[in-house]
Amino acid sequence: MADDFDEDAVDDWSMRTWGQAPMEITHWSSVDGVHEVLLKYSNMVVILRLKASEDNVLETERQVAIRVEEWNPGSVQANRLSDGTIKLRFRRQNMTLSAMMKTPHALSSLLEEWLMSMRGSTEKNRDHTKRVQAVKRNRDAVSRMLEQASIEKLVEAQDQINEKITHAEDTLAGNRSA
Repeated sequence: MADDFDEDAVDDWSMRTWGQAPMEITHWSSVDGVHEVLLKYSNMVVILRLKASEDNVLETERQVAIRVEEWNPGSVQANRLSDGTIKLRFRRQNMTLSAMMKTPHALSSLLEEWLMSMRGSTEKNRDHTKRVQAVKRNRDAVSRMLEQASIEKLVEAQDQINEKITHAEDTLAGNRSA
């Protein structure tokens, strides 16, 4: 798109700002040293406008962060304004992006797709965790039942032995006939 856009500089900005590198970077536009970028992280998407400072370090002009746990399908809205720019809204956050040949729907669809994939992976992890916990609970229940079963059998065996001892004592004492 633009010759002055540098993904490495965006990675550096991301590490300074969020403490992590994005999983995916989509360059929206670059005009006069101002870059509009969409970033996908493991738990959120960030739409931002970065401007290169005089020492060539990217600084945030505007950003909208959408965390997957705060997002619901259809809650990212994008509309083209009369001047051709695209207004992106999520809850109380909004941002205007440069006019592009892409439709507002393409922008919101990309963001929703990213968020849906994140939610799917967290639900898979959550499902896996739930299954593991259920297996552990079943294992513990079976262990308790085995312990109880073993004790019951031991108690029964002890009762039988006690009866035999009592019978043997009675027989030896001459109280009962053999």
